[in-house]
Amino acid sequence: MRTIVIASALSLVLVACSNESETTTTVAEPAPAVSDMAEETLAAGPSLEDAINHERREGNRARDEWRHPQETLSFFGIEPDMTIAEVLPGNGGWYSQILTPLTAERGRMIGLTYPDSLFSQMFGTWDAAAVERIGADISQMGRYLSVAGVESSQPTVGYTIDNIPSSMDGEADAVLFFRAMHHLFRFEEPIIDTAMAEVYDLLAPGGVAGVVQHRAPEDADPDFANGNNGYLKQSDVVAAFERAGFVLEASSEINANPNDAADNMVWRLPPTTTDNPATQAIGESDRMTLRFRKPE
Repeated sequence: MRTIVIASALSLVLVACSNESETTTTVAEPAPAVSDMAEETLAAGPSLEDAINHERREGNRARDEWRHPQETLSFFGIEPDMTIAEVLPGNGGWYSQILTPLTAERGRMIGLTYPDSLFSQMFGTWDAAAVERIGADISQMGRYLSVAGVESSQPTVGYTIDNIPSSMDGEADAVLFFRAMHHLFRFEEPIIDTAMAEVYDLLAPGGVAGVVQHRAPEDADPDFANGNNGYLKQSDVVAAFERAGFVLEASSEINANPNDAADNMVWRLPPTTTDNPATQAIGESDRMTLRFRKPE
């Protein structure tokens, strides 16, 4: 939560010079020592722009063209002093490499993953190797979300999205779903409503739920847009959040891609498929970007 407020990472000191007369004496306040200013900057931690542009992200930067992290996280109102829950962050996930350094000094990260019962329906083999690959062991969430050279001031905890302990109620400032919602709508007993209720309780009043999700056309056949192909209708996503008590505050076309017809499974596109020139030309999927608010 926002327990520390720092007005600026770096203050500029203006020393006034008097030109009134030779008999007028002006005493200027001494400028802070360089070492003091450096300590203040360090305590404030990186800005969002710094976290995104850090050299450690060099291997991930190619995806920025499609994922627009600066614009997306700004749209969600993400700040370094927030407690942020990322849904399905994975092991060394793409957005975790931004969010963990961003929150390391003044905020906190929480990892939310699917229960084993859902993963076992998604994958033919759900064993220890799969758990590690997907980053699904909640006891290892601190390791999954860790970033080389970054030491977080608070421990990173993990929970399954259908069973967040009541002791965490009201603890999060933001919960972020990056292409993580379609599986919640799938299978004979979808867990979407359970997940939304748990996320609602986790958020503090006034907290934000941010969604970036593969988007199906509104006139798509329901059997196509039920999550099995990775795409969901925006209206269905909005309805699920509203059933839980959230209010849709704003939508954005930051992550839209009009070249994606969204008429086949999303995994035909990059970054999943990289050896098909036709789908490479399309780029990553067309995505809705939605900001929901838990009422005060």
